[in-house]
Amino acid sequence: MSDASLIALFSVGMAPTLTVLFLAFRRTFRQEQERTLMRRMRRRLNRMFLQQKP
Repeated sequence: MSDASLIALFSVGMAPTLTVLFLAFRRTFRQEQERTLMRRMRRRLNRMFLQQKP
């Protein structure tokens, strides 16, 4: 096999792998952002409820 065809096969194999890694990273990043936001909101609510008690 020539170098050009080996590089082409390598590229064809790497494209889906990189796509899956990118999508997994993006999904995980988004989930972590949502989790952080929920934690922050929960803390604020807890502080509000604690301050309202006499």
